[in-house]
Amino acid sequence: MPQLTIATAAVFCHRFFACHSHGEPLNDRFMIATACLFLAGKVEETPKPLKEVVRVSYLIQHKQEYERAFRHIQQKVCLEEQRESILQAERLLLHTLGFDFNVEHPYKHLLNVAKRINQAQNVKESDSRSLAQVAWNFANDSLRTTLCLQFAAQDIANAVLFLAAKLLHSTLDLPEDWWVVFEMKQSICEDISNQIMDLYDESEH
Repeated sequence: MPQLTIATAAVFCHRFFACHSHGEPLNDRFMIATACLFLAGKVEETPKPLKEVVRVSYLIQHKQEYERAFRHIQQKVCLEEQRESILQAERLLLHTLGFDFNVEHPYKHLLNVAKRINQAQNVKESDSRSLAQVAWNFANDSLRTTLCLQFAAQDIANAVLFLAAKLLHSTLDLPEDWWVVFEMKQSICEDISNQIMDLYDESEH
């Protein structure tokens, strides 16, 4: 699936669990996540057949017993049972979202600001590309947090560029307060950056 579709699915998932408990049997995280991917595929016009989604999801969920799971999902009863569970999860997801599928991602803003930095600060094109790539990676990782529920896409775009510029400081020739020119709010950038960096601290433990 394209990155944009995965990102939309992640936002749907965060919106769902902001309203529902993980503990409820109907809110099984595998089923909800699968329903989010299935719905995001349709929203972003990159749909996948439900049967394919069901099979792949089931095999990933049971990857520790892959051969047994592979045989099981070939059976009509199992396939229909999983199919109905995903459709039920999708109905619950649709009602939770209020049929509002509008999702704004930081990627477009990120590329626009990176281009402006390149033009306004006389940054080499190769350095500008590196800045955009590192920021893009941070934007992807931000989907593992609830930042998409807390901040606007443009704020996240600004923050991941702010964070990427810090990381690449030794190779980028930017003025010390370069973000002021682009009307970035330092406090918001630092808040978002700290939440992203917390991800890496947690993964080390």
